[in-house]
Amino acid sequence: MRSILVLACLSVALAAISGDLVKQIPQAPANLPFTMYSGYLKIPNSQGRQIHYVFFTSQNSPSKDPLVLWLNGGPGCSSMEGAFMENGPLVFSEHEMKMSVNPYSWNLNASMLYFEAPAGVGYSIMGNIANNNTNDNQTAADNLQALLLWFQGFPEYKTNTFYVSGESYAGIYVPTLVYNILQYNTANPTTKINIQGFLVGNGVTDWTVDADNAFAEFGWWHGLFGYDLWNSWVNNNCSAFSDEPICVKNQNTMYDLFTDINFYDIYRPCVYPDFDYTASPAYAKFSNAVKLGGVVNCVPDIGLTQYLNLPGVRTAFHINPNLGAWQECTNLNYNTDYTRGSIYLYPTLLNPANGLRIRFYSGDTDAAVPTIGSRQWIENLVTKGVISVTKQWREWPFNQQVGGMVINYAPSGSTTPNFTFMTIRGTGHMSIQWKRPQGYHMFITFIQGIDP
Repeated sequence: MRSILVLACLSVALAAISGDLVKQIPQAPANLPFTMYSGYLKIPNSQGRQIHYVFFTSQNSPSKDPLVLWLNGGPGCSSMEGAFMENGPLVFSEHEMKMSVNPYSWNLNASMLYFEAPAGVGYSIMGNIANNNTNDNQTAADNLQALLLWFQGFPEYKTNTFYVSGESYAGIYVPTLVYNILQYNTANPTTKINIQGFLVGNGVTDWTVDADNAFAEFGWWHGLFGYDLWNSWVNNNCSAFSDEPICVKNQNTMYDLFTDINFYDIYRPCVYPDFDYTASPAYAKFSNAVKLGGVVNCVPDIGLTQYLNLPGVRTAFHINPNLGAWQECTNLNYNTDYTRGSIYLYPTLLNPANGLRIRFYSGDTDAAVPTIGSRQWIENLVTKGVISVTKQWREWPFNQQVGGMVINYAPSGSTTPNFTFMTIRGTGHMSIQWKRPQGYHMFITFIQGIDP
């Protein structure tokens, strides 16, 4: 009877996932060399939370190639940005609803899974309004539950090597999820997830040196702030968290000087969205859409937003018809743990006993999570004896030019490197979107376990 019950449950799961098959991707070319799925993963005992996922099988060998989960940041921004603007096989520009094939898609050699997380983001379902209140721990726990549910529906991928990846606030999402996976594997050795490592780009990790606390020095060294402002900042021991009047004044002046500069890549044009989402037919049809908050930036997602709100796309992707219009970011009541970030997890994640490989990459013209902050928290790990350098700072080549810089580390007491930090030269926060060839090179060398 036990075997019959297991088979019955498995057949139900497989039937549900089979229903997630996207039979035709609107606007996509015919005879694509991969399969797409889109559906929902219902988090148990959660008052209705459901994570929307999109999955692209590998274009090479789905049964053998790695499986990679991608998470965008925010907190509260959709991974459909990654799927359809950054590293997915079919992408849009920032301005037009014109789909094109991405020749540097990460699914050329890996099956790519995308979660819209936390619940309530994008086309994921929040459930009870109380679920609007969430935090890093809840997000990690839900992502783990969603991942376990996904493996139930796709059991053929359980033995594939598995990696977690993401950018920006996923510098929190990714390590916390990987830590939860390690804990799950310890408690459930017979059903463990085949986690091999993780990959983070321009990810906030240690709030004391990252993001706003790296912004001032980034602006100074890039010639955006004058001597008087910089000297006042340094001489008054200012930081992003200071409430001293002079520090608040200095910070406001710094942001004023950033007017019309692209915060996510200071050398890219600043383009303000010229599309009125509220006037679109799609938005009018789903008039119960939540009004979204957050920083208005000059890297619009006009084409993607128009596309994902087309009724035909919603139907093809099996989107819940009761949901409002899709937008990139959702204004959740998100409780960020500024005292811990994710830096506290790295001594555990770097432990050789866990067998993880870690790569952290950084577009070096990003003002949102500047390279200088990432270098600082990594150097702090060296100072504390958590890691040591195995290969010094050096160039990595790409097409007979310098693609960026790279350095390798090993955990304390080991000579085997398991942590690589690298820059992608001359690009910013969404480096794998803006420099796709270099971004793909960074990715493929990581999953192959070689230096870039």
